[in-house]
Amino acid sequence: MKYIAYGSNMAQDQMARRCPDARLISTGYLEHTKLEFYLHATVERSQAKDARVPVAVCEISKADEERLDIYKGFPSYYIKAQRKVRMMDGSEIRGMIYLMNYLRMSPPASEYYDGIETAYMKLGFKEDIEKVLMPALDRSWQRKKQMSKR
Repeated sequence: MKYIAYGSNMAQDQMARRCPDARLISTGYLEHTKLEFYLHATVERSQAKDARVPVAVCEISKADEERLDIYKGFPSYYIKAQRKVRMMDGSEIRGMIYLMNYLRMSPPASEYYDGIETAYMKLGFKEDIEKVLMPALDRSWQRKKQMSKR
């Protein structure tokens, strides 16, 4: 099964611990999508033409999927969906993705964010740190500020 990782599971050391059978296929982008942090990462549809989120696509076993279900708190914290990824070579792959089902209006822990930033750099998404990752973090802090004013 193809699994689309966009958050902490982009880090190959994390995936190796969580999903020992997983192997990285390649990287690509979820198009017309934006990254958001509600304590943890999720992706949401975006109307912006240039909106896209970097991803790592892995082949996982059924046992890996079951381990991810537990790790992700499926089906209460995250739900599953199918999405299409535009791979770096221009081809498209469909795969399973986890989407946050329970939103917490809190920015991510710094270690969590830093792990994703490191994965971006290792996977060749350095320019997307400023285009995708940092704006998502900024939006999460803005939401927290708005909530505290109420």
